[in-house]
Amino acid sequence: MKNILLLFDTDEYTTPFDILISYDAGFDIVVPYAKVTAESAITLTQDAMFPRGVKGVAHTTIFVGGKDDEEAKKILTNIKKTLFPPFEIAVIVDPRGGHTTASALVAKIEKLLVKNNYSLKGLKVVILAGTGQVGQLAAMICASEGAEVVITSRKKERAEKIVGELEKESGFKMKGVQASNDDEILESIKDADVVIATGKAGVCLVNKEMLGKLERCKVVADVNANPPLGIEGLELSSDGKEIVPGIYGLGALAVGDLKYKVEIAMLQAAKDAKKGIFDYKYAFNKAKEILDLK
Repeated sequence: MKNILLLFDTDEYTTPFDILISYDAGFDIVVPYAKVTAESAITLTQDAMFPRGVKGVAHTTIFVGGKDDEEAKKILTNIKKTLFPPFEIAVIVDPRGGHTTASALVAKIEKLLVKNNYSLKGLKVVILAGTGQVGQLAAMICASEGAEVVITSRKKERAEKIVGELEKESGFKMKGVQASNDDEILESIKDADVVIATGKAGVCLVNKEMLGKLERCKVVADVNANPPLGIEGLELSSDGKEIVPGIYGLGALAVGDLKYKVEIAMLQAAKDAKKGIFDYKYAFNKAKEILDLK
């Protein structure tokens, strides 16, 4: 039987990225659906469960994507409620690549720390402008690895609200602080071991003067590729390059290379697994496996 991927996208137009990479991962047919909502996902899932029978449903996979990560969460919830044995389907969750990006980001940071005889456990990680999808996921992954995690936002209320939601979802304690100008940003990162920039593209959050004042910092990372980058002095291709004495950088291209490998592996695993949820937890474990991290 042919392996068919049903791509549930929340956007008006389904991104070609997920379609093309799904074919590269080995699916025979990829069927995109645009403007999928939590409500419509129920009917789509039901219609995917039965026409091919028990044998055929094992060759069907669902991919939840799109820019609206909150709606994607609701879609996943409804898919899980709809499926039942023996009509079970493997479900991939990676809205706009957020799950695989965050997983690759943290794995690359951990690899760089290990190379310099550290680990995330016990270190302070500050995620600047971390209230978006990648920042939130990176926060939960870092916390799961034993790090002390701080998320910043331009508004304290926003940071604290997101942290409350993440603590409820993950079970790990975090802290939310306001960082709306250079002084507040420096205050938030002055004793950080790791600084991650996940803000809007084209906005520099940490300049070289700030970097020179960081006495504990070991690694800085940025997931954005549009100049100016979120951390001054960091290059897109930086992959452990020392950008100021004692501080090593990770750029978007170094993270993106691993992200691509992780997404391919996750698609292939879901295709072969027949059931289960493939999200940031699976993606992070796969990223560590690729990087040969214990």
